[in-house]
Parts: sequence; C-alpha cells; structure tokens
Amino acid sequence: MNPAQWQIAPQDAEGHLWDVIIVGTGAGGSTAGFNLARLGGSVLFVERGKLLHYDPAVAKGVQFYWKDDPETALNHGWWPRPVYQREEEGGAAIPARPPIGSGAGGSTAQFGAVMDRFRPQDFTPRRFFPDVADASLPEAWPVSYAEMLPFYERAESLYRVRGTQDPLAPTGSRLLEPSPASDRELAVFAALQGAGLNPYRIHVASERLPGCAGCPGMICPRACRNDAARMCLYPALERYGAKILPTCRAIRFEENGRTVERVICETNGRRFALRARVFILAANAFLTPALLQRSANERFPDGLANSSGLVGRNLMMHATNHLFARLKGAAAALGFNLNHGLSLNDFYVDGGTKLGNIHAHPRATRDELMRFLVQYYLQSGGSGGSGSRKWVAHLPGSVLRMITSMGTFLCRPWTVFAAIVEDLPYPGNYVAAKAGSEEDIVYAYRYPDELRRRARLMCDRFKSAVDQFFDVRLLQTGALNGTHVCGTCRFGDDPQASVLDRDNRAHDLDNLYVLDASFFPSSGGINPSLTIVANSLRATDKIAQRL
Repeated sequence: MNPAQWQIAPQDAEGHLWDVIIVGTGAGGSTAGFNLARLGGSVLFVERGKLLHYDPAVAKGVQFYWKDDPETALNHGWWPRPVYQREEEGGAAIPARPPIGSGAGGSTAQFGAVMDRFRPQDFTPRRFFPDVADASLPEAWPVSYAEMLPFYERAESLYRVRGTQDPLAPTGSRLLEPSPASDRELAVFAALQGAGLNPYRIHVASERLPGCAGCPGMICPRACRNDAARMCLYPALERYGAKILPTCRAIRFEENGRTVERVICETNGRRFALRARVFILAANAFLTPALLQRSANERFPDGLANSSGLVGRNLMMHATNHLFARLKGAAAALGFNLNHGLSLNDFYVDGGTKLGNIHAHPRATRDELMRFLVQYYLQSGGSGGSGSRKWVAHLPGSVLRMITSMGTFLCRPWTVFAAIVEDLPYPGNYVAAKAGSEEDIVYAYRYPDELRRRARLMCDRFKSAVDQFFDVRLLQTGALNGTHVCGTCRFGDDPQASVLDRDNRAHDLDNLYVLDASFFPSSGGINPSLTIVANSLRATDKIAQRL
C-alpha cells in the first residue's frame, strides 16, 4: 500500500466535480465510501484527523490521558477540542474530554469492536414506554428489522465479526469462529448457564492475533481490530480509486434551491470549496448537527436541513453499569483474562420493561481497574464505600500506572461486566454549535428519573439472578456513555417530526445524506456500531442507484 497515492492536493480536489463527498471516516462514512467506490462512484473523503495507521507521528498501543493539547489528541486518534456540557439550558458550559475519535476510522479506531445486531423489539420502541409521555419515541422506525436483515448479514461479513448465536434470538448468520475460550471464560459461561441465563460468545470485529492486548481506547499497533479504516476506508482508497483529504476541516455547506453545491473546507490555514453531486455527512452525532447549524443561511436560519427544528435535538447516549463478579469457590488457577468475551440479553426486556444488554469484554481496561481499586480497596477497605474519587485525576501518570498494576493483581478473581441500558430521546437533550467558535460544540443533558430507575433495575436483576454462583460488586450505575451518542438528526417519514427520510436523505434537500448514528430515532439497548454500518450499506445502495 502507498498512502501517499491515496491523498489529493486541495487545489486538485476543488477542481473536480465528485460523485460523492463524505465528511467523516468513522463506521458510517468509511462504509459508505467503500460501498459507493466499489459500485463505481468517484469518492472523496474529508477527514479532520490523520491517517492513523500510517502517519509516523501517531502513537500506537499507548494510553491517552487528555491534557487539552490538540496535537497530542490527534496523534492518539481523539478529537482535538473539548466538548462543553451544560447541565441546564442557559447554564454555564463546562469543558470536558471529548468521547469522539478523530482520524481514519473515527471512533472505531479505539472501540472495543463489539458489533451486535439490534433486536426486533428495537424497531417498535414506543410500545415499551407508554407512560413516558415527554419522550419523543416514535411508534416505529421507518424501516423494519426484516428490511435490515440482509444488511446486518453484509455488515457482519464485511467487518469479519466473530462470535456465536444468541440463544434467545438466533439469526442463522455465518459468524466467524471466536477465539478458543480460556478456563476463566468456560467457568463464567457455565455458571451463567447454571443460573438459568443464556450467554453467548460476544460478537466482535477482531482478529485476536496471538498476544493481542485488546488496546482499549488506543490505536492498535497491529492488524487485530477490524475498525472502519482497515475494513472499508483503506480498501476504498487502495482498490477502488477513492481519494482522501486528511487533517482537513469541513466548515460549512452552501446550498441553493434544495441542492447542496459546495462544502467549504480548511487545511493548513487555506480555505477552499469542494463540489459534488451527493454529500454524505458522517462526522459523529455530536459534530454532524453542529456542522449543519453552522451552515445556516437565509432559507434555513436555524441550520441547514432544519425546517423541523430537530437538528441537534433528541440527544441519546446509553447508560452504562459496571459490575465486578467473582465466581464463588473458583480456583485461582483459572487465570485473569477472557480470550473472547461473552454477552447475554436475558434482561433486554424484563417484565415488559426495556433494559438492555450485559456483556464482559475480553480484558478489563485500566480505567475500570482504577475505579474498582479506588472504590473497594483504597477508600473503603473493600466494603464498597461511596466517597469522592476526584483526587485520582490529579495523580501523575507514573503513579496511576503503578496503582493500576496493583489493581490488576488485586482484581484477578473478578470478571468485569458492563450493562448497556437504553436511553430515550427527549427534545430538551441537545447538542449545538458553540457560539463564537467554528469547531466547538456544547450539549445539554438532563438525566431522566426513568433512566436512573431502569439502570438500577438492571443491576438488581443481574445480581439476584446470579447470586448462587457469583459475588457481585456494583462499581458504577447509569454512567452516560458518550461513545454511543446518537439521535441528533433522526430519520422518519414525517418531515415535521424528523430531519431525514427513510433513506437518510435530508427532507429539506435533494442531495444531502447523514450516515452516522445521528439518524437513530431510538437508541436500543445494545452497541450501535453494527446498526450504523448496516444502515450505511442500505442507504448507499440507494444512492448508487441514483448515481
């Protein structure tokens, strides 16, 4: 491969009329470009970050500690600017580390590679929440689970997803064989089955090469993680003649008479305009609505494609519970790691209440071990006290590494479980372009009481179900998962109640599509990555017919 040949000079790019320009190279954007280039379209990617797998400045296999240094963030594959949070509308905006990837592959360059299908219940969300009147849940998605099935199968094949069938919802899909189970994994799996639950080997897009460390939150130094760049972006560039402008910032779209004519970009301080027949926006559900708002004009004073007033509204993020489970009477010789990981959906819908998925990743991350160590060993002698942990953020990196190494030893008997709890869309939860900035965003999120109750219920149900076989310690309940952000440009059939139509084209425009997680009208209770990819394949099949 020759990455230099994939890139194009800005002056050459602006002199060309492209079939498709794609802003963003995450799960939705890279998949879209691969499918369209494969089908013969001329494709140009515009990417804010770097070619992460080939740029010599990028740090691979190295943990990133956010210090508000833009270049360091880009060199680790993270968005270079803080995101600003308002606890209430009109309140102060507080900067925080962004949960957004930046560079080839977007957030998939660091993700845990879990790629599971939404379940049929996720496509008719309102029926599970008839009493939550202020949530803007639709009765149904504009596409059905049956319509998505062939695209789920294509997505699993494209990203080389490994795992076994979910006993509660077998699909018959041809998943690749997972890694051989470790002794710990076999014991945990058997104990869950003994508790009457239905575990399966987790669905992950990973090669699990010998010695694979998982690289959670880091750029993989080898070809283990099947991220969007490796599986789609680089093949589109290498095999099908697509081009890319890395370290290039999209600033705004310019529209005339229902047609987007140009996207204004900037690289190395130079601004220029790029033209295309079709524009695809896939910059992340935090950033996509902000770019549309910055593209406001006389016809769309509140933002491009925003006649509904919903661009940026209905922000969802999933709530995440972290639990540590120790097998009762387990031998120390079982070892620490799971080779592949496991998952279960026994509480996805519990007594008519929609909850979500529970899974165990192959390896605990440093952050999870840190929180466990602080809560159970340093603060409370293992009793699970609830004192403040803010002091940890001020420790030097060398001390953190020493403590987490100690935590790894202390936590050897424990398996880390994460529970994903469905978040609901509320119009008052939103993301917006930050005033006075061409790049920063601000979001407001009011944590709903109903989500807090369901997050707690998920923990209680899991603990009671496995009590005979596991000691369970609750580490964290209902933490918002910003890496699962979605819903901020929802699709639907009614232009007054949605931003996009069923094919992900903006209702207000003829040639603008949104193909990141912004399109979700509900968040489901499971990892969103596979649904983003499957929907991108579905929508770009339609776009290719148009071209």
